[in-house]
Amino acid sequence: MNSLEIGLLIWATVVSGAILGMLLGRRLPQHHLSGETKSVVSASMAVLGTMTALVIGLLISDAYSSFSARTGELSRLSADVIQLDGLLRRYGPEATPARQALQQYIKAATDNLTHRTSGPVSFGVLNQMQDLILALKTNDSRQHWLVDQSMQIVGDMDQTRRLLSQQGQSSVPLPFLFQIVLWSTILFASFGLFSPRNLIAFIGLFICAFAVSAAIKIMLDMVTPFGGNVQISGFPLRLSTDPLRHALDVIVQ
Repeated sequence: MNSLEIGLLIWATVVSGAILGMLLGRRLPQHHLSGETKSVVSASMAVLGTMTALVIGLLISDAYSSFSARTGELSRLSADVIQLDGLLRRYGPEATPARQALQQYIKAATDNLTHRTSGPVSFGVLNQMQDLILALKTNDSRQHWLVDQSMQIVGDMDQTRRLLSQQGQSSVPLPFLFQIVLWSTILFASFGLFSPRNLIAFIGLFICAFAVSAAIKIMLDMVTPFGGNVQISGFPLRLSTDPLRHALDVIVQ
């Protein structure tokens, strides 16, 4: 189930709570809907609403931090690729097979991240590239330094790529998500219980429920940066593999 389907399901659940509250308000005896009862329910729902807002804010903040971290790791990987290609260019024509393996690695890594796979092909190409760099003969201190720097960058790329592979899935705790939906449904049921039975009141509850479900959807998109609808650039906002494609355009020139 993707984030859009989850968001629609949450929206339907919360709106159902509001409708249930409206229906229940019609059937309850009038003394259950007195001003004193409304005051007690309003105070209780204020506490519940505050707790719900705190949990949603916490999860959105955590999702944004995760999204920003993935963005930084992707940009760092792109910069490492361009730097490694520059070092191999400086080494000379003997490093051409390693540069070709680097291009293959970027293509495989981009495909793995886009389709959220574990990336055995990209890791295999990376190992091949390491072997090709190690096989380069160093005739002087300059070439020895270039090989050492290249191997260090390859190690950094390997670490960054594994982090991206492991952290590309959703990390929203399901108990928190269930709690938000339950609390929001109870809140909207209380709103419907005392709301007037007219179209304007229902539209207001409808829009408010949509805003809550949209916030949860965006949060889910941010914690699935390679499979959701939130990207780094463009519209709609999405985290894509554009930095890697840019790096590939640079190194093939």
